[in-house]
Amino acid sequence: MSKTKDFIDSIEIPNTAKVVKHVLKNFDDNIEKYSTEDLEKYILDLKPNSPKTIVTHCYVLNLYAKWLNEKGLADNTFLEAVKGIDKKAIWKKVKPICKKKFVGYEMYKQILHDIDVYEEFNSLYYRTLFQCIYEGVYNDDLSVLKNLRAKEVGENIVTLHEDNGHVYKLKISKELAQNMKELAETDIWERRNRFGICKVEMRGLYPDSVFKVEKRTTASDDALRFAYYSKLRKIEKDYLEHTLLPLQLYVSGIMYRIKTRLTKNGISVIEAFSDNNRNRKVYEIISSELIRCNYKTEVGNFREMVKGHVDIF
Repeated sequence: MSKTKDFIDSIEIPNTAKVVKHVLKNFDDNIEKYSTEDLEKYILDLKPNSPKTIVTHCYVLNLYAKWLNEKGLADNTFLEAVKGIDKKAIWKKVKPICKKKFVGYEMYKQILHDIDVYEEFNSLYYRTLFQCIYEGVYNDDLSVLKNLRAKEVGENIVTLHEDNGHVYKLKISKELAQNMKELAETDIWERRNRFGICKVEMRGLYPDSVFKVEKRTTASDDALRFAYYSKLRKIEKDYLEHTLLPLQLYVSGIMYRIKTRLTKNGISVIEAFSDNNRNRKVYEIISSELIRCNYKTEVGNFREMVKGHVDIF
């Protein structure tokens, strides 16, 4: 029997088993052939895309090595080889060819500019949608966008409603607030066809909904969410050189605001997000911005998400 397969079969938690199976999918049962250098090459071949992924791969290999020892199927040689893996060195090799996950502030401003200049139709819609998420108007199911109404947009404060009933206020730029109000007055979507310009009626949950969708779109939550995703993908395709999920755009904005506060306190973003940074002020700045934007994640998880990409911001 295969030692690797036996180990995978011993994992009882389905999600963990899935990760373990992926990491060990090409692993040779002949563990004696693996030096630390060989293991580092093996991890590189798995094409990790973040420091967190590399840590996960090393964790799985460490679990496997300990399991082999417990079963009397190996001595400490393989375990020591695993412990010798240099995670930072692997990331240093991977990073130059790794796909970007976020956008920096200058790129964000350039995209807004390009939308204004080059988008022939519906530029205010595209700009406001992109700007909204960057400034923190976001949740996992995008219900805060669907439920957004002009009457709840102040001079620079907006009241947001999630479908689960949670309501909160968020400070935004005056420019975005004005764009929201102006967009809410629009109920026509324009596109070109062979006869010229086609104008399609849009509708929302309310007459003053900010992000209405084309009338032919069904009113289901999934359909509305898909319409927003579709428009975001168009921005990504036309104005970016890499994929950018709504969550990544949201996190990009959060990181810009965190960096701004760090700079005011004389702390560089590289220093703040370095390994084992225990500066209480750094923790407070990150935590307060996550709370402000209603991002329900721990500071440690957030740090792991952006780790290896902080130079982008």
